Amino acid sequence: MPTFVCKRYRRSAPSATTGTLMDELSFSASSALEAEAKVRRGLLSPAFGMMDWEKYFATLEDELGHELAVWHHGVLHA
Repeated sequence: MPTFVCKRYRRSAPSATTGTLMDELSFSASSALEAEAKVRRGLLSPAFGMMDWEKYFATLEDELGHELAVWHHGVLHA
């Protein structure tokens, strides 16, 4: 099963789309579509810690480091 990485970044300025890597989570999924669904559910779930979208954004990458999806404000920017 392929490995995917969800990375959370702290914005360099309000509404910025660049920032400093804060943490990352590696996980397995059968496809990129399944990985994106898992991350989306996690980012929007209260159990995940409620992302502060004004301060952070998140990305999803495959095992080769290719960016597959970006969430800037809780909405997918793929």
